[in-house]
Amino acid sequence: MFAELSGVDMTGTDFYWASFHDANLSGAVLRDCDLRGAMLHGANLEGADLRGASLGLDNLGGTTELHGANLKGADLRGADVSGAEFIGACLTGADLRGVRALECLPDRPTRLSGADLTGAKLEGVDLSGVTYDDATRWPNGFDPEKAGLVKRAQKQRAGNPAQPAKS
Repeated sequence: MFAELSGVDMTGTDFYWASFHDANLSGAVLRDCDLRGAMLHGANLEGADLRGASLGLDNLGGTTELHGANLKGADLRGADVSGAEFIGACLTGADLRGVRALECLPDRPTRLSGADLTGAKLEGVDLSGVTYDDATRWPNGFDPEKAGLVKRAQKQRAGNPAQPAKS
């Protein structure tokens, strides 16, 4: 947690089930890394090289969580994100060409709820079955329905929706 690994070359490293909460991995080279099941909540991966990385489901059905992660300008070409959760993640300008996002388990799709994909490169990416919601932002001209994505309603908090959640 809170690791400072900006610009470090970690090509091919096994980070299976690693915890990188709020870590600074900006500009890091994570090519061909195994990040299955890793927790990257709030991690800064701006400009990181994640080409060919495994960010999908692990062997037990656990997923890589990139909740609120900053992947602005990250290179994810050829990465496996099948079942990963990019909930509230910033993918502005990220290169997602060649990403694999296939649904491996029926109840574990890749999730883009609340993600910002403004300016992301999505050419030739098969996003069939990937889920998103009203808060998800897309590149200009991108039609998620035509691309086979599945819209999910945002979850309401238990109790009175007018009341803020208790910490």
